[in-house]
Amino acid sequence: RVMSKSKKKLTRREFMNTSFKVGAGAFVGFHVIGLSKGPSSVFGSTSKAGLAAGMIGGPTGFEGCERYQYGPDEAPGRAIEGLRKLKAAGKAPKEMVMALPPGCVGHWETGFPKGAKPAMEVFLEETGIKITPVDLVATEMSTKVIQDYQTGARAYDVYSLWGAEGPDLVMAGALMNVDDLVKQYKPDWNDSKTGYVGGDAMLTATSKVDGSFYFINMDGDEQVWVYRKDLFEDPKERKDFKAKYGWDLQFPDTWDQLDQVADFFHRPDKGLLGCTDLRNQYWGFTNWYQRYNSMGDPARYFFDENTAKPLINSPEGIQATKEHIATMRYHSKDALSWGWPQQYANMAAGGTAVTCAYPNMPKFLDDPNNKDSKIVGKIRSAISPGRMTNGKLIRRSTWWPNVAHAVPSKGKYAEAAYLLLQWCSSAKISTWLVANPGGYYDPWRKMHFQDPILSKSYHEWHVPVMVGTLQRACPPIMIPGVLEYQTVLDTNLQEALTNQKSPEQAVADAEKGWEKITSRNGRDRTIKAIKAMRPAWPKAIYDKPNI
Repeated sequence: RVMSKSKKKLTRREFMNTSFKVGAGAFVGFHVIGLSKGPSSVFGSTSKAGLAAGMIGGPTGFEGCERYQYGPDEAPGRAIEGLRKLKAAGKAPKEMVMALPPGCVGHWETGFPKGAKPAMEVFLEETGIKITPVDLVATEMSTKVIQDYQTGARAYDVYSLWGAEGPDLVMAGALMNVDDLVKQYKPDWNDSKTGYVGGDAMLTATSKVDGSFYFINMDGDEQVWVYRKDLFEDPKERKDFKAKYGWDLQFPDTWDQLDQVADFFHRPDKGLLGCTDLRNQYWGFTNWYQRYNSMGDPARYFFDENTAKPLINSPEGIQATKEHIATMRYHSKDALSWGWPQQYANMAAGGTAVTCAYPNMPKFLDDPNNKDSKIVGKIRSAISPGRMTNGKLIRRSTWWPNVAHAVPSKGKYAEAAYLLLQWCSSAKISTWLVANPGGYYDPWRKMHFQDPILSKSYHEWHVPVMVGTLQRACPPIMIPGVLEYQTVLDTNLQEALTNQKSPEQAVADAEKGWEKITSRNGRDRTIKAIKAMRPAWPKAIYDKPNI
């Protein structure tokens, strides 16, 4: 994650990896013709110790490991069997180079829980293929992908990217369309019991461009809200708040109520800020998204799907921008330069009442092993505030940007690379990987939230909030040209936050900039992309107000 696109700084998770001590934290698919119905003996899997009856692979060596093991007719089993056949036919390499952001390497190289082999060793013993992780600077992943593609270097067998930037890499021709491989090997991404929270909406949002699969999600980066439980339950604070605003202090239903809560707790002279959802460049516009998206039913869109005309230069866009600017009154005076390091460190010190962050904030900061955190046992999480529209409470969060992996369009061993990704993204293996606190993949699948190890790491009280947020999460601008669209919006919001432009002028100028991008990329092409992404938007979900 970057704080600035132009400067190299610590990423959010790199900062946490060095600043905080991290605590621990069956689908049966269709049989594919040509794959073995029984355990393969190509690499001796029948004699692998620790496998449950009928299983051909998976981690071993710790209590409960059977939960993550699989048979030949499950998605990871089909992937492993496919790789064994490719290997036997000389169509798979001895080694696959996997580009990874720094914060993901630990998932692959570190065994978890105690007694387990690292994921890359499990993959090697089952396929005979060595995974070699190459640690890329997180801010340069897209650049490295483009360079590898344009030069034909073929330095990587598997790419890593921020999913939100995927459409631009597809437009550049760097990523392979894997639709045919998906049909052949049948991953379990949309299984009714273990698949993506939100079903087709989340799957489309994190994996598709123009309706086709180009990248495979490995990370849930929904924006969740975290607040100081100790402050909200303090008798004096509750009494004073009720006297001032006339309603019982609790996490707010609406943005107006959030403003009241943040105003009430904003005491910078006493080291307490009202709210610290980010306002800096490249990160702050996701919080504008939440206010804007909650103005529609089921959500307020960015573009008209029939014309590709921007919808942000509207009463809704102006209102969201006005609200975005007004919140500066209860933020840090340095809010425009605050990134994830400052936000997480401030919350760890107990310096704010409410914030909006990634789902791992409770995992890292509400951890008894984290001696730097003063809020252990003192926080809770909540789904985004929303607004009353036609008598209905509409809460809309967003996810952004999320780690994804992809097969290079010029890859020498494309089928093998895809099968590696089907294996690691499957319900059972991804649950095991995400539960590992050695990296920053966050949960996104139904099975993840049902897993006892993962739930303990993230906290059981936090699980329903993550699920509910994913169900209500709107996608970012997931069409080709996304980086340009984001930059134009971000620049204009920053100019409005610094009083260089009025809210009205900011959204008008953003609209003009978006229209130029659309004209340059082709309006028909953009309309097609917008329509293909419509299934990624959440279905209508209404909440009952508590206040």
